[in-house]
Amino acid sequence: MLYDAFYLSLDYLFTIIPVMVIGIVAAEFLVEVGWIHKIGFIVSPMTRFAHLREECSISFITAFGSPAASNSMLKKLYDDGLVDRKEVIVASLINSFPSIIMHWRTLLPVFIPLLGMAGMIYLGILTAVGLLRTFVTLLIGHFLLTEKQYIQNNTVHQRASFLNAFRISLKKSKKTIFRIITTTIPVTILVFALIDAGFFDVLAVFLKEHAVFVPVPGEALPIIAAQFTANIAAYTIAGNLLSAGILNTREIVISLLVGKILSSIVSIRILIPYYVGIFGSKLGTQIMVYSAILREGILVVATVILALSW
Repeated sequence: MLYDAFYLSLDYLFTIIPVMVIGIVAAEFLVEVGWIHKIGFIVSPMTRFAHLREECSISFITAFGSPAASNSMLKKLYDDGLVDRKEVIVASLINSFPSIIMHWRTLLPVFIPLLGMAGMIYLGILTAVGLLRTFVTLLIGHFLLTEKQYIQNNTVHQRASFLNAFRISLKKSKKTIFRIITTTIPVTILVFALIDAGFFDVLAVFLKEHAVFVPVPGEALPIIAAQFTANIAAYTIAGNLLSAGILNTREIVISLLVGKILSSIVSIRILIPYYVGIFGSKLGTQIMVYSAILREGILVVATVILALSW
């Protein structure tokens, strides 16, 4: 029912919008209190290599806590004219790596009891793919973007009270917050309506039907099919097949990788409102597409190499 889609979209919006707002205001607040230069040095060698402004360092650090807040910071920098379109795309792609690392805390308690060593290998491959993707993005930024002049700022920043800095941050953030909210709400409702109408289910069924062409044993197809619905279901099935001796460690790992590649289309239902909501339709779609091409492209190559060499 459309009512269900509407309420589900509201639940998603109530979760994601506050994080976006906090990220935007936090970025302004850090600028106002002069903390940008104090904590940006942690990852500044990386951002300097990619020819990004040092403000992008803060968004990378923030991504370890909240990718949505991190990307909202980038959008604020873009709206303020501090970074251009290419810089936003490169910075956003780099910011995806911390979320992979932080995902360990939820995956490890599942992988260890269900899959043991196979789960650790699978998780290690995903992390390596994320690291390689970040390295490739850094290289792209290094050769694509113009080198910045990084000037050591020794000027003493006049202290403003936290309360005053917070007020200024809110005032400067209003325009960006309004633009993001007015884009996120309709796009999210539309996507959840498509989910309710079964649009993404049709895509999932199509891919599942073509899973017979992938190089995995027939016994592994339930793992791939389950990944279109819920990852935990796929991990449980894989664990049962592994413990029963039906599939070995190699077959489990490759099956999970193939399932992740094929089921990536399902993630569009979440990625569309996320990226378009933050960056707008054109820029958000570009970032989403480039991110998917890099992620899935490297994952496909890694899976093929693994299947041939293991």
